[in-house]
Amino acid sequence: MKSINHSQLRAFHAVATEGSFTKGARLLHVTQPTLSQEVKALEETHGVLLFDRSRRSVALTEVGQSLFAVTRRLFAAEQEAVELLAGVRHLDGGSLAVGADGPFHAVPLLADFAKRHPGPTVSLSVGNSQELLRGLLDTRIDVAVLADVPGDSRLYVVPLRRDPVKVLVPRSHPLARRRAVTLAEVAAEKLVLREPGSMTRRLVEQALSAADLNPAATLEIQSREAVVEAVASGLGLGFVSAAEFNADPRLVLLPFAGVTVEMDEYVVCLRERRRLAVVRAFLEVARERAG
Repeated sequence: MKSINHSQLRAFHAVATEGSFTKGARLLHVTQPTLSQEVKALEETHGVLLFDRSRRSVALTEVGQSLFAVTRRLFAAEQEAVELLAGVRHLDGGSLAVGADGPFHAVPLLADFAKRHPGPTVSLSVGNSQELLRGLLDTRIDVAVLADVPGDSRLYVVPLRRDPVKVLVPRSHPLARRRAVTLAEVAAEKLVLREPGSMTRRLVEQALSAADLNPAATLEIQSREAVVEAVASGLGLGFVSAAEFNADPRLVLLPFAGVTVEMDEYVVCLRERRRLAVVRAFLEVARERAG
C-alpha cells in the first residue's frame, strides 16, 4: 500500500477548501506553482484525478469530493490535537464556524461570545437542520444552533430554549380577528410551508397528522423571510416560532387552539470536538443563556 505524503494532502485540502489554487497557495503561504506541483504529485502517485481543470473554476471530481470529506475530518482532528497538546487557555486567535437554522437564536450567542472572546474569527452560515447536521459531521462547521437533533451518540447537545410555534395570518383574513386558530381551521386553508428539511414544517405536519387532518393545499417556499412575504401577499397561512417573529403590520401571529406545538432549540457540536477551546467557550456562553 502506498503511503500518503502529508504535505501533498494538505496542499489538496487547501485548494479544495478555498476553491482556487491561488487562494490555496495564499492560505499555506507558498507560491502557486509549488502548490500545483504538490497536488499533481499526489494525483500521479495514486493514479487519480482530484480536480477538473477543464473549467475556468476549480471543481472537485467525484474522487476529489470523497477525499475532501476525509481531509476535513483529518485536519479538524489535527487542529484538536494541537490545541490539546499546547494546553490552549486563552482564545487570542483561531476561528469558529457556526451554523444555524435561523439568525434569531444564533446572533445573540455570537454577540456574547465576541464580547467575551474578541480574538477568534467567527463565521455564521444559515441552513435547515439536515444541512447543518451534515456540516457538523463533515467538520465544515464547529457548532450548530438548531431545532432538530437526532439521537446520535456522536453529537454533544446543550438545550438552549423552547418556544411555541404559531400561525401567521394576513391581517385582512377573517381568522385574524380570532384569538387562536384550531388545526381544523388551519387545514381548511392553503398553507405556506418551508422546505421538507425545516423543523417548523415537520412540527406542523405532525400536529395535523395526529389530528387526522390533511391541508387543502400547500405552497412550498425555501426561506423564512419568503414565507412571511407570501403570507402578507395573501398566498396562505404560514408558521413560525414565536421568538423569530418580528412585528409586521401586515400580519397577525396567532396561537393554536387546543393543542401545543413547540420548538426546542439546541446548541450542538461533535462530541469529540467539544474539548476544543473555542468550541468549549461557545458552549459555556450557550449554557449561561439557557440558564
